[in-house]
Amino acid sequence: MEGPGGEVSGGASRAVSLSYLNRHPIAAQGWYWSCGLQADNYCFGAGPGLPRRLQDYAGVLSLEYFQGDESVAALSVQPGLYFETHASASAWDVPVNLTVALPVTRAIDGVVGFSNARFYHSAVPVLGLEWTLGPQARLELTYPEPALVVDIGAASTLRLGGELAGAGFLSDPTPVRTPIEYESYRVGAEWTWKPHHGCELAIGSGVEAERSFDYFRQRRLLHGSRAGYLTISATFTR
Repeated sequence: MEGPGGEVSGGASRAVSLSYLNRHPIAAQGWYWSCGLQADNYCFGAGPGLPRRLQDYAGVLSLEYFQGDESVAALSVQPGLYFETHASASAWDVPVNLTVALPVTRAIDGVVGFSNARFYHSAVPVLGLEWTLGPQARLELTYPEPALVVDIGAASTLRLGGELAGAGFLSDPTPVRTPIEYESYRVGAEWTWKPHHGCELAIGSGVEAERSFDYFRQRRLLHGSRAGYLTISATFTR
């Protein structure tokens, strides 16, 4: 891991996510505030310079505006610990996420927003268009997660496209702790199932077009490509 950059092995990665949200209506119609918990674990194959694991355990506080069942504006903060394998008070961070949908036509909405945190090299913009193709399909022409989304029946959804996964974390002391921004540009499919109201289970798989670990305070960047990935997530809302 010496020098300004380098290649890492293209070993497969695995991600497991779990979140719980308790949503409460506000007096103004359509507005809700939520509080809850989240946990994310990213595991990587062995390789020179690779962290074996990155993880976070955080609270979630959010303010959302809904039109029908769809969230059209959301601001959230996730205060918690973001680290490699050894948690400490210095691994505390508070990522901020904002997205807003702006109507363009009856079938097309613009989307703008950003994500940022202390362990991010720079803010991640969200920008694009969402085009409703019909009652069961929409085309999300948005950066960083373009996709074709198709509803399969009343309880499941298939998503085909790309996504940017990852976050900022604090490394283990090797020899000193430093921020790592992990990014994974993925192309694949994700199937989401809602067995009942308030429960959402998802499994996804595909290929990482690029994986990077940016040790930006030390001016080091490790990256690889063409690795497989598997993701499993569960979200509970009440």
